[in-house]
Amino acid sequence: MPPKVTLRDIATAAGVSTYTVSKALNDGKGVSEKSRTHVLAVARELGYVANLAAQELRGAARSSVAVITAGTANAYYVDMMNGIQRVVQDANQSVVLMDITINGAYDADLEDRTVQRLLEARMAGVITTLTLKPASIERLAKWDIPVVFVDSSPPEGMEYLPSVTTDNYDASLKVGAHLAELGHQDWLFLVYPGIWSSRKDREAGLLEAARRAGASIEVVESANNAQSAKETLDQALEARGTRPDVLIAGNNPLLLGILNCLRERDLQAPGDIAVVSYDDFAWAPFIEPPITVLDERSEEIGTRAAQTLVKIIGEQIADGSSSMPAAPNYREDLKQQVPVGLIVRRSCGCATPPDPKA
Repeated sequence: MPPKVTLRDIATAAGVSTYTVSKALNDGKGVSEKSRTHVLAVARELGYVANLAAQELRGAARSSVAVITAGTANAYYVDMMNGIQRVVQDANQSVVLMDITINGAYDADLEDRTVQRLLEARMAGVITTLTLKPASIERLAKWDIPVVFVDSSPPEGMEYLPSVTTDNYDASLKVGAHLAELGHQDWLFLVYPGIWSSRKDREAGLLEAARRAGASIEVVESANNAQSAKETLDQALEARGTRPDVLIAGNNPLLLGILNCLRERDLQAPGDIAVVSYDDFAWAPFIEPPITVLDERSEEIGTRAAQTLVKIIGEQIADGSSSMPAAPNYREDLKQQVPVGLIVRRSCGCATPPDPKA
């Protein structure tokens, strides 16, 4: 890992004093525009990252962790954040929530800007719900900022990084087995783009479940928001001509799009078409009909992810100096997987069972 760039490094490369560098970087007076432009160009070339936290409060320890989400409209994140917030607050740290999607669509430039801001603020650590780019991980690692992946996988080649996930493949097998028991033979899976790493195992599990059941399955990709889900499903149903037996929503926003589509078409679940969804949410039992969902225990996932990050940060502080934490120590035991359960309600075509969350 290359060393962190200091003001002295910039001064040496630019052929000026550290005083001039400091004034130029902080937009101070007493520096000509020519010198300021030169210093800023050298700083960019060397990869210098300003320490905004130090500028705002000299000598303060890293006291905040960032949670990177990919679409805050997903109710899944609400429960997950409850778990994260509770653990982080108990550790006397604060949480900063940062979303790197625009209306449910991933934005690579926004990821770059977000990571830059995290570096400038010298965050104590990061929990991310999205598989970040390898370059983003490397930038964070250069400044010893630990990363924990939650409900997502690290980038390929970086499997050593800690993560808290669910067994999405097994979860999908559970969904498919239940649909087969009900006699549903024509499935349509409405799913978000592959930038969300959970897509791969969810889709693979459903494809295998359909194969075992002798059912047909159509996979339809939508942008990760309700409006796109509705429009995409409208197009898919028009193209098919016939209705599938069941619609499977990849997550909460896509479920909302499905429900809007059915309402506009005056179709009822489960009488006209069955509906199931990934990711349980608080009001799922109160929709008519109550929605059959996979309970991925998102609050527990958030709790475990925060506990993992706090543990890594604590070890960094213990192993480092008074002014600089040590590099994070990533171990195999920091990778966890949380089991899931299928909560059967009426939207799939079952009679009303007792709700385990009621």
